[in-house]
Amino acid sequence: MDTAPLLSEHEYALVMDAINNESRFRESVEQAPVGIAIFRTRDMVIEMANAMYLELIARPMEAVVGRSLYDVLPEVKELAKPLLDNVWDTVSPYYGNEFPVTLIRHGVPELMYFNFVYQPLKNTKGEINGVMLAATDVTAAVAAKHTLVESETRFRNLVMQSPIAMAIFKGRDMVIDMANITMLKTMWRRSSEEVTGRALLDVFPELEGQPFPKLLQQVFNTGLAHQEKGAVAYVDGPDGMRKFYLDFEYSPLFDLEKNVYGIMATVYDVTERKEQEMALRLSEEKFRVLGETLPQMIWTTDGEGRLTYASRKYFEFTGMTLHELHGAGWFNVIHPEDLVKNLPIWREAVAKGMEYQFEHRMRRSDGTYRWYLTRTVPQKDAEGNVNMWVGSATDIHEGRMFIDKLEAEVQERTKELQRSNDDLRNSNEELAQFAYVASHDLQEPLRKIQTFASRLLDTEFNNISDKGKDYFSRMQAAAQRMRQLIEDLLTFSRASNNGDQLFEYVDLTLVLTRVRELLSDQIDKKDALIVYDLLPVLSAIPYQIEQLFTNLLNNALKFSRKGMKPIIEVKMEDSVYTLVGGLPYHKITIADNGIGFDPQFSERIFQVFQRLHVRNQFEGTGIGLAICKKIMDNHKGMITAAGKPGEGSVFTLLFPVG
Repeated sequence: MDTAPLLSEHEYALVMDAINNESRFRESVEQAPVGIAIFRTRDMVIEMANAMYLELIARPMEAVVGRSLYDVLPEVKELAKPLLDNVWDTVSPYYGNEFPVTLIRHGVPELMYFNFVYQPLKNTKGEINGVMLAATDVTAAVAAKHTLVESETRFRNLVMQSPIAMAIFKGRDMVIDMANITMLKTMWRRSSEEVTGRALLDVFPELEGQPFPKLLQQVFNTGLAHQEKGAVAYVDGPDGMRKFYLDFEYSPLFDLEKNVYGIMATVYDVTERKEQEMALRLSEEKFRVLGETLPQMIWTTDGEGRLTYASRKYFEFTGMTLHELHGAGWFNVIHPEDLVKNLPIWREAVAKGMEYQFEHRMRRSDGTYRWYLTRTVPQKDAEGNVNMWVGSATDIHEGRMFIDKLEAEVQERTKELQRSNDDLRNSNEELAQFAYVASHDLQEPLRKIQTFASRLLDTEFNNISDKGKDYFSRMQAAAQRMRQLIEDLLTFSRASNNGDQLFEYVDLTLVLTRVRELLSDQIDKKDALIVYDLLPVLSAIPYQIEQLFTNLLNNALKFSRKGMKPIIEVKMEDSVYTLVGGLPYHKITIADNGIGFDPQFSERIFQVFQRLHVRNQFEGTGIGLAICKKIMDNHKGMITAAGKPGEGSVFTLLFPVG
């Protein structure tokens, strides 16, 4: 008797096609250049993971597949679980951009940044049955971005301090990003607030029709710098339209992808020098009179470049006579290194009859050299032949020295920063050594004292007098106080040594709940009531935040009033932030109805070993609030205290937003 086939040919073909499709899908996933993993069930059990994903998390295949993501990577559970739960509940994807995650890779915590998507997977009924993760490591790009920001900050500081007029424009509209004081005061005659963030032509509409906007667009489009000397510019201002002669350079600014995003303009106002040069075209007599009154050194040469006249300042500076300078004798005034560079330029200018300019050092009569800017203009006859050259030398020594000094200061500050880093590293090493001593060398003798004292009381109790028993009890109490003091000092030193602590996003509400559970015995003993608002999620050091809340709540419980139910209120002001010094901060207050304190001690209580009450009234070492202040310092925040005797205390925490 024949048996009917399990599948028809059509059904069999569909099954084989599905198998082939899944095979092709898995092959594509395996070869994908991004990390891909598929999770099943709400526990996010890893069904498959490609080689790239395994490389990102530094785990072998056999340690991953078939296990929950939270078991494979427990360090990401606090961050990932709320996101994945939301994807599962809403059946909506979640996209992460430059998302910071600390992974334990090869046994070492490593801060990494990822671009990723959690994509819900649905069955044929449209119900979610899994989540697919696609992730790309962008840690290097984020680090490069941070480096670029730091570099741009240093660059901006140099621009603002420069004695040369400078401005930065961004985008095709040439939006003014910044301008230094020299540019604002001498040329634009406007304040920074009037120009920053506005398009160049909106601020200076009179530039329309002048060559500068087109030149800026040319540099932006080509990525090639443009230099020009003696350009005429008309700039309007509060004192009316003014005419400038400018030597300027437009330099493109590139982003990480080598695309032009802006232009830096460096501008020299040479109006005065240009007008002086034009004045030299007057009659020879007027020229000579003018030459003796100008602050620059002036001279003339014949058409071949041989010196024929020099102003009195030239002779005073060089200490040479016209006879000594005659012909090419003036070459001896130029520094030999600069003469080698500039002589070919001079000869080319003489041969072609064109204007030239260069910077060089000139020897003074006492043998020292100063930097000068030399500019020479040909004087031509009606036929266009050069019959003389008129030159000027402007002292630019101070400007050159400023640049050299600036470079030296940058190097010195770099060395100072290195020294500071070395000092900080040494300090951290000393703190680490202290922590070791406190946790081992100091606590070990105390443990022995307490152990032997307990054994003596247990074994020799009947042989010890009542007075001896009292001495032993006091000795144990003193040893316990010493141990508590050492532990508090150890906590304080750890809070002070913040160099290796990693920040991560911390939900303060969860931390406060956990601290309340830890202090449940004390809370129940005092029948205390703790009420609190929903607190923010901050970038913080988790264990330090827990220490902060522990110390403050413990403080409120310890200093409660006898016969009164302790009430502790933790409030978030407006659930947003308050402004301090123009910067946004989260403001959290912790208020109690305890014994309070005199307002004059509102700062003293944050100092180490400061106690406002004797030990037999309230226990403690006087370090707890000092630890709180150190923790707030580590988080760039602030802590203050206010109180009145018999009316309770209020501690205010300010955490920076973002």
